[in-house]
Amino acid sequence: MPASTEKRKATKKTKSIKLVGVDLFLFTEGSIPKFDDIGPFKCEFISKRGTKAWPGFVRPDLPTVSRYRCRFMATRDVQDADVNSFLDALTKRGEVWSAVQKLWNNNGGPRFSKAD
Repeated sequence: MPASTEKRKATKKTKSIKLVGVDLFLFTEGSIPKFDDIGPFKCEFISKRGTKAWPGFVRPDLPTVSRYRCRFMATRDVQDADVNSFLDALTKRGEVWSAVQKLWNNNGGPRFSKAD
């Protein structure tokens, strides 16, 4: 093995990734959904078509849609099994969701977009 490859291996930093939340894409026929904490996850914001819908002021001309993105952040250390339990709890409540994106921190910093 060439010396430069050995040196790169020796100096390569280990990356630490940590699961810190999920973005959940939800369908609803009603108004903006409301959530209490679900297990170790707390809803931080809800948006639709890239526009914040909750919390705070909602523009009166915000178009009505049935698909929302809900950001849930972990209130403690979580693993994949916690995400699975979270999704099971939502399904049992009758929520209809289409996709989930896990949110990760890498080396202490977020690797996902911030809420507006």
